[in-house]
Amino acid sequence: MNIMVKDLAKIRMLFVTVMCLSHVCAEPDGNRVFTYEQALAKCDELDLKPPVPDADGRLQTLNKRGAVTATPDYATLEFLKYAKGKSVLEIGGAYGSVMLTALHQSKDTKYTLSDLDERHLFIASKRLAKEMQENKLDIDSAKQVQFIQADITKDQDISNISTYEAIFVGRVLHYLTPEQLEVTVKHLFLLLKPAGRIFVVAITPYVKRYESFIPEYERRVGAGEKNPGFVQSLQPYLNRDVTTESQCKNITDDPFFFLDDKVLRSVFEKNGFRVIESTMKPLSYVSTSWALDGRENVILIAEKP
Repeated sequence: MNIMVKDLAKIRMLFVTVMCLSHVCAEPDGNRVFTYEQALAKCDELDLKPPVPDADGRLQTLNKRGAVTATPDYATLEFLKYAKGKSVLEIGGAYGSVMLTALHQSKDTKYTLSDLDERHLFIASKRLAKEMQENKLDIDSAKQVQFIQADITKDQDISNISTYEAIFVGRVLHYLTPEQLEVTVKHLFLLLKPAGRIFVVAITPYVKRYESFIPEYERRVGAGEKNPGFVQSLQPYLNRDVTTESQCKNITDDPFFFLDDKVLRSVFEKNGFRVIESTMKPLSYVSTSWALDGRENVILIAEKP
């Protein structure tokens, strides 16, 4: 395990802090942790509906944190194969597309859907209700799920230590700063059971929408910079010729971290994971806005020893 002594000390301290907080965070209180029934009631109360899909099938999120793809990518498919019948957590699960597929796969999967924006969770519960009403899923499927509004970067939002056999983090990590990424990977390590696996997909610099950043990114890589894909704003690099007006409005004003296989491997190995695979992969869908050269996504699969 490639962790320095001082890092182990920090993790032990964090573990003690989290254990003190976990009982409070893990108990459903109608505010942060929601049962299926609670989430469904909130969806109806707020009259929430999923957005209209973009031309490429993607569903924009409600909090300017990207979009949900209609076609599962490599990391998602690998997660679904591994997660069957296990206790799993999805971070940034949005409208529950991966969750629904997992429930179709197995009646034994215990699924925790987490997102920064609770409205996404409420819509996911409504989609689950529709699947059950149409007899596509068994009515008991609702007992397999739990919904948690949480921020993976915050110590106080981490509970259920060593609970999950698999974790999926889809298109979340590129919205973090390098410092937040470091903390998040430590948290992910704590959440997994020993021998549990994590599956990650994130955006690389090699996308059509932000291709003007590529020369700067490659210059930084050549200079040996630690985090070559980190930018304070996406706006200077936005290709408006391939981005619709509505998509422009949904782009975050926050810093952004284009990731690659080397950066992801480094931060996960540093924090105790055994990396099984870290590589660039193409998109799983056709897109004039994103597709560039087959390196649009970076995926990482790792195991907690």
